Amino acid sequence: MKKLKLGLYSLTVIALCLLAACKKKTETPAATQNDQTGTTEADAGMSDVSDYINNKIGGGANARVAAYQLPCGVVTVDSTTTGGVTTYNMQYGLKTPCGYKYKSGQITFALQSGIAFNQVGAVIAITFINYSVLSEATNTSVTLNGTIYDKNITGGYLWQTVIDSDTIKHQLRGKLEITYANNSMRAVNYFQLRTWASTGGWAGLSFSVAGDTIITAGSTYTNVLQTGYTYADNYYYITNVPTPFLWSNCGGTYAGPYVLQKADAIMYIPNVNISPANIEIQGGYDWNYTTIASTPTLTQNCYSNAYKMTLNIGATTQTSYQLY
Repeated sequence: MKKLKLGLYSLTVIALCLLAACKKKTETPAATQNDQTGTTEADAGMSDVSDYINNKIGGGANARVAAYQLPCGVVTVDSTTTGGVTTYNMQYGLKTPCGYKYKSGQITFALQSGIAFNQVGAVIAITFINYSVLSEATNTSVTLNGTIYDKNITGGYLWQTVIDSDTIKHQLRGKLEITYANNSMRAVNYFQLRTWASTGGWAGLSFSVAGDTIITAGSTYTNVLQTGYTYADNYYYITNVPTPFLWSNCGGTYAGPYVLQKADAIMYIPNVNISPANIEIQGGYDWNYTTIASTPTLTQNCYSNAYKMTLNIGATTQTSYQLY
């Protein structure tokens, strides 16, 4: 029971970047590595690719930057063309600090289907090759290998969301092998639907991430976002998302801030002799943490700043709150 409890608590919440569409918040170093460590760095790497496609290849004339600059940590981008397919290679140099992190290895990307990145149905293969991120704060690194396939469901570049009020949808599928500092390796499978939309310019911009498949493992799980094995104790887990993660711009410019207003994820551990065995994480709570006796309130608006976490193990239920 104790080990399972610790393993579940380490599955706090999946950090999902807003890719090139939104400005990222300043990151805070984690004290130790956990299940979130690898997926966070995967999202950051995919954000670099999206940034390059939408601003460099896609001519992102979105009034955001006067001239495109390579993502932090990228020292070169070269390309090779074989059989009419161009593969772009982002090489990271380990010398330039990105906040408190140093990046090395490479990420390649190439069209697998379609003739342009903005075409309806175009599929991009994003491949991590010994992509390693070293945390200066903890002196630990995490290394990613594997391929994520990004399908442009609606067509268009992301900057068209802001300029033309288009809704852009991408479907993600793939598998990454995550190697942690203790040399343990964990596989993570992606089943995501990502949506960018705007009700008008930067001020109306929103970004959502939904689970996008059904998995049967004893029971049937719908709206599944991710499967894999926990960093602690190597438990198989399934994460479904009854309510998609939704970030909205709570400012009037590109700078945001972008606030997670809605989220509901349930992480199940199906292959244990305890029922139930899951943790539910709900976003959108407003917590006045300066007052000890305050009770967080579900607001789902620009004042939201906390998750509610409910741990269910057998007859035991525990509830706690965590700031974003």
